This record gives sequence, C-alpha cells and structure tokens, in this order.
Amino acid sequence: MTTSGSGADLKRVVIVDGYVDEPTCLGVPPYISPYPRYIAGAIWTASPHTEILYQTIDEIRSLNDPQSKWTHADMIILIAGMIVPGKYVGGTPISVNEAQRIFNDTRLQHIPKLLVGPWARFGCGLEGGRLALGSDVLTPPFDHIVIGNPEVVIFDIMERGSVEAVDLSRVRTGYNEIERFTPRGARIITQHPGFSRGYLICEIETYTGCPRFISGGCSFCTEPLYGPPSQRSIRDIVNEIESLYKHGARAFRIGNQADLFTYGSREMGEEEFPIPAPERIDELFSKIRHVAPDVEVLHIDNVNPGTLAHHPEESAEVAKAIIKYHTPGDVAAFGVESVDPEVIKRNNLKANESEVISAIRLLNRIGGTRPSWGLPHLLPGINLLYGLLGESRRTLEHNLMFLQGILDEGLMVRRINIRQVIGFSGTRMGGRSSRKIKRNEFFRHKKIIRETIDTEMMRRVAPLGTVLRNVFFERLDGNYSLARPLGTYPPLCYIPDAKFKDKTDVFVVGHGPRSLSALPYPFNPKYASLLQWKSIPSIGGKRAARLKGTPISSIAEIESLLDMQLPEWLKHALVFEE
Repeated sequence: MTTSGSGADLKRVVIVDGYVDEPTCLGVPPYISPYPRYIAGAIWTASPHTEILYQTIDEIRSLNDPQSKWTHADMIILIAGMIVPGKYVGGTPISVNEAQRIFNDTRLQHIPKLLVGPWARFGCGLEGGRLALGSDVLTPPFDHIVIGNPEVVIFDIMERGSVEAVDLSRVRTGYNEIERFTPRGARIITQHPGFSRGYLICEIETYTGCPRFISGGCSFCTEPLYGPPSQRSIRDIVNEIESLYKHGARAFRIGNQADLFTYGSREMGEEEFPIPAPERIDELFSKIRHVAPDVEVLHIDNVNPGTLAHHPEESAEVAKAIIKYHTPGDVAAFGVESVDPEVIKRNNLKANESEVISAIRLLNRIGGTRPSWGLPHLLPGINLLYGLLGESRRTLEHNLMFLQGILDEGLMVRRINIRQVIGFSGTRMGGRSSRKIKRNEFFRHKKIIRETIDTEMMRRVAPLGTVLRNVFFERLDGNYSLARPLGTYPPLCYIPDAKFKDKTDVFVVGHGPRSLSALPYPFNPKYASLLQWKSIPSIGGKRAARLKGTPISSIAEIESLLDMQLPEWLKHALVFEE
C-alpha cells in the first residue's frame, strides 16, 4: 500500500501502544517505553506539523468505537510485544486476538497499518510456558511488519512518502542517527493517560545488545539477536531526559539495557564481562540530576550478577555512584534464571550460585542502608526462569535451597520473579523447552517460595512503620485501596478504608508475600476507621472497638485505653492535629 506525496503529506498518524515487555525494556503502565517516543520523534523530525494521536491499548478498550478517530489517518502503527511473561497491575498488554479484532475494521482498509516492536521482530509471545507465534498471524490485519528499528524505518517512510519504497528491515547505523529524534519525541508523553496525574515513569535506554553477545548470551534471550552492544553517548541520554523533564516528566528508570553496571565500559563488545567504568556512571547520573533537579524518581533496572562477581571493586564504586544521585527504594534486577549447575551449563547463564550470592552480598553491603523510616537504597531483585534446557526436578530443589540460604544469611532481596520461559525462534534455545517439570509442580514450587521466602523478605525490606511516599491509587478491592509508588518493582499496598484520588503517603502495618498492608501517613486517630485500627498488629478487634469514636489527643491516652505500650514505629506515625 502506498501513501501519496512527500512526508509532509502524511498529516495524521495514529500510534497505538499495545505495550512491550522485553528482557531489557518495560512499557506497561505506569512505564512508557522508548518506542512511542522514538517513533514520534522520527515523525516530527521529518514532518514537524504532522498530527500524532497516541493511545494506549487500555484507553482503546474503554472506548465504544476507537476506530472512528482513525478513519482519517494516513498511517496506523501498533507497538506490541511480550517477550518476558509478567503479571501487571497498571495495564494489560494487547493480545493477538485483540490486535486482529481491533485493526480488522473495514473502515481502516485503505490506511497502511504497521506492526512494530518485539512482535514484529521476534514473533508474538503469548504467555510463559508456551512457544511464540510468528508475526504472520497478524498479516492481515497488518499490511507491513517492521522487523528493523521502527524509528528509522518510519523516518524513511515519512521522507519518501511510500511504505513500499523503504526497507522494513533497516536498522540504525548508530545512535547518532536518531539523536535528533529522541528530544523531539518527548512531548508525546503528554498524551499518555498517566501523565495528567503524574503517574508515569519513562524507561531510558543506554545501550542495545548484550555484552555476552560474544559467547552467544543466554539460550532463551532475544537481546543477543540485536547484535554487538551499541552504546548511547551521555550527551544523547541527558538531552533526551532534559526534554522529557521540560515536558513534565518527573520519574525515570535507567533500565533499558542488559547490564547498567557495564555502561561506559571500554571493554564493551570485547569481553563477556566488561570492567565497569564507575566514573562514567557517576558522570551520567550527575548530569541527569543537573537537567532534572526536582526529579521524584530516578531508578535503575537490569544488572548482571556476573559483573559484580567478576569485578567487585569497580561494581561497588558503580553502586555508590548510583546511590549518590538516585532516589531510594531502587532495585537492581539480577537475571539469575537458575542455580542448577546443569541448567547453567546448558543455557550459558550469567553466573553460578556462589557468584550470585557474592553479588547479593555486595549490593546488600553498599545498598542496604536506608533513610530514616524509608526503604533501602539499592537492593538486588532475583529473576528465576523455568522451562530451560537441562531442567529436572532437582532444579526446583537447587533454587529453593539457594533462596533459603539467602534468607538464613540475613540478606535482603527486594523481589523474586518466578516465570516460565517463552520460546522464540532465532534464539539458541529456539522452539525447544524442557518438559521435565510439569505445570502443577511449577505452581506448587512457586507457592512454596511465596509462603516461605517472600513474606520474610518483605518484612526485612519494609519493616513495620516504613514510610512510602507518594503511593498512587490503582483500584478498589472491596474495602481496600490498592496503590503503589512509582519506581522499579514498587511494592503493592493494601490500604483499608482509604479515600484518595491520586496519591498519598502511607506507613507499613503488615506484610504479605507480594504486598504490604499500609495506613495513611501521618495517622490521625480522629479520622481512623475500625478496620484501620484492626489492621495494626497487636491491637485486634476488641481493642480497636475501644478506640473507634473515642476522642483521643495523645499517645498516653491510646496506651491507657489499650492497656499496652505502643511500639516506636507506631508512635512515629501518629499525629493529633485537627
């Protein structure tokens, strides 16, 4: 299908964000990935006056006839692709069936429809434990599958005015090719539904590809398919963040790379475990803080535990540099995948068990400190993946004993992700997967971890009285408000009888395997409900009944009514002002 005229004749473009979840990139709300920003920047670089309608799939689901706004568009683009299976609170990625139904509207037949992102490049991931489908399942309704970098392909289309005239597999020659795009595309964030309430975190890319490309990388991972690592300049990253900040962004995650600790390394592309360059990380984060002085969230994501194990001194300095400039409650996600020696060997994983534990110890030592009543600065997160080659029932035992050992040593990890692999053609693992562990065994194993490891970890990471600032309302669940702060793997909070529209501060009163119980902070007894009093440990129903409706003006009065001494964490949270 051909568009007429030059790029300037493409007056209206629709970008639908179906969300992405890749090994190194997350774009499910409250995250916005680089994809829509880069694509918008490419369009506006070629044609500054082109009108772009950006919508998320969740917005589209809420509309009776979303396609009615698209009928006058000159091009429609869907960004989609779940490579890493996950469960989400803030949004739901588009399904294959949805994509077929939504875009197969007869009113759109004359409009070129492009599929971009991981679904176009690697195939359509469905869920953990299943093989991905080829992108051909979406042709139709999509006329063009963009397997190259979407921003450069779409820039070419805008310049030449024809989809047929460009190479849909073209990849950028380097980041210098898109330096013009990234600042220009920043204002697309103002169309995101989370923007108006400040509930939006921008995923920031520092490099493409994996340093372990030279050894083939992990067997299941699509990241090595991007080729040798290619790094963005500090100037380019900072310019993008400055533009996003000027357009109202206040939360950023430096998460779109295989291993942040290796950014800036001179050995990138030459060594499997490049020596970190702490001075480059320090320069990057200090300049981010300079152009975004009132940033509310500055977090990171992916870190290779093998890097910390191979280069502990340099890694410690990197962690210190990050902590100097970031905001607390940060998480370095370790792609452990498995500690079964056979699985590690068969899948070329990043680190063995002793190396992972040494990395966890290092990050606990440097990042385990916390501001008064706050979350720790920087903790590891652990990703475990099942369905890998060489797996057996012993794999479950290895992984459980590994986690129990971390617990017994008194170490902290912020969260444990337990997933089943999606098989993608083109990876070293390809369409194969282990069938040694049955689904019911997997879910039983997962339940054991949640019950025996996770709750205790939550107690360590967020002890009673821990204050979480600016938790955003997500939805109601009976008498409870579900809310989360912005950040990397933020804890989900259940807040009884809490009425707030956007955000509030809370303090922790209880722990679950994947969530916290919390109350508004500061806590004024005058406005406390019976359910809120009952949620406080050791108070219980009878004591709560004594407090509800009783005028209280001091801690001493509460202690007298309850015939008990209040713990310091609760005293800290109480306030008695009118």
